[in-house]
Amino acid sequence: MIRLVGVELHRLRARRIVVLALVASALIAGFALFTVNQQAVQLERARSGADAAFQEQLRWWEENGERERASCLQSQEEERRLSGDASVDFGCDQMQAPTPEQMYGAMPSLAGQYDELLLALAYPFLLLALLVGSTHVAAEFTHRTMGSWLTFVPRRGVVFAAKVVAAAIVALPVTGVGVSLVLLGVPAVFRWHGIDGGGTADQWVVLAWAVVRIMVLGALAGALGAAAGFLVRHSAVVVGVLLGYLAVVEGILGASLPQASRYLLGRNIQGFVENGTRWTVYADCWGPTGECREVVERLSFAQSATTLILVVLLVVGLALWRFLRTDVD
Repeated sequence: MIRLVGVELHRLRARRIVVLALVASALIAGFALFTVNQQAVQLERARSGADAAFQEQLRWWEENGERERASCLQSQEEERRLSGDASVDFGCDQMQAPTPEQMYGAMPSLAGQYDELLLALAYPFLLLALLVGSTHVAAEFTHRTMGSWLTFVPRRGVVFAAKVVAAAIVALPVTGVGVSLVLLGVPAVFRWHGIDGGGTADQWVVLAWAVVRIMVLGALAGALGAAAGFLVRHSAVVVGVLLGYLAVVEGILGASLPQASRYLLGRNIQGFVENGTRWTVYADCWGPTGECREVVERLSFAQSATTLILVVLLVVGLALWRFLRTDVD
């Protein structure tokens, strides 16, 4: 078994898809770092007075701000008088001169920046790992080399396990390249612009475990992709099924039934990476007052891990059953 996994890893290294996935992972991380750098540049320009768009908003406020606030206060007093409710608040006190942070967003701490980027980038990294695994196996069926391979190793179960394990192992560097570039690039951007990263020891421990969980997800995605390749035997079908799931289930069903999102893969991946997650849904929006009721939903790490592992085991089990029971060619 170990020898077969080594052979599969050697074959995977020779495939162009692995190199392309590594390059894509690096490009995705590079683009994310570029956006972080651009936000820091825009904030610096706005603070120094070199940003034309911000200066235009600031000039408009200097000319019209007090008048707009006075008009707001007048409308607020009129509404209070007509309704008899002294608690009516139009938010006039929050009307003030614009700040660079309001226009371009405040730079989070170093740990906060990591949290935002790693969660957002986990999804494309996992997609790349899945594509590497599925393409490697599906190519065997497309080029009709699986039958030849079984003449050398006639034990289908062992061949199946070797290919799935090899795909999971190769998924680690595919995911790790992007994660490593983010981990190294964000502090470089902060230091270049003289931003104090901050962060406590507890935050760094949480971040380290988040990185470990992302790497585990990468390995699971690689194994899932290989199993999907065995199941449908064509990489284009794997991609089509994935896109259909994202569009119909994650997109349409997730938007129309927000209470069901705890059972979707996207939410469970988030819960796994964040060690449990929470989000807000709005219920009873058709009541007599027209006001929605906020409901905080919570998803534990244990439930997320269980859901993801069950999905992987289900696909792997179906793929193994088909590979053992049906003809290769």
